[in-house]
Amino acid sequence: MKRNNLNIENGPKIDLLYRGLDPRAVWQSLVENHVRKLRHLASIISARIVLERQRHSKPEFRVSAVLEVPGPDFHAEAKDYTLRAALGKLAENLRRQMQSRRNRQLDRRKGKAGRTFLKHLSLAVP
Repeated sequence: MKRNNLNIENGPKIDLLYRGLDPRAVWQSLVENHVRKLRHLASIISARIVLERQRHSKPEFRVSAVLEVPGPDFHAEAKDYTLRAALGKLAENLRRQMQSRRNRQLDRRKGKAGRTFLKHLSLAVP
C-alpha cells in the first residue's frame, strides 16, 4: 500500500492511499478538486481516501472515503470500470450526504425559530 499526504491550501489534510495502483499526479489532483468542491457544505478537518484496483473483480476500481468533520464523520464507497468514474460517484455520494445533513440542520433551525415566534405571538394576543 502506497500513501500520499496532501494539504490543500487553508484546507483539510488529505491522506491518499493506493492499493494495487501506482501513485499518479492526475489522481491526486482529481481527489484535491473533489474535496475542494465539498468544502462549502461542511468544515472538513481531514479526508482519508483509498484508491484501489481489484484485478480479479468487476468493476475493477473501488474508491472509499472517510471525511472527518465536526459531528459524525461522512463515509462513502464507489465502484466503477474507471478510476475517474468511481471518484465521481464517490464525490456525488458524499455531496448528497453532506447536503442532506445541512438541510436537516437548517430545517431544525427554521422550525425552532417558527415555533418560538408563534409561541410569543400566542402570548401577545388575548
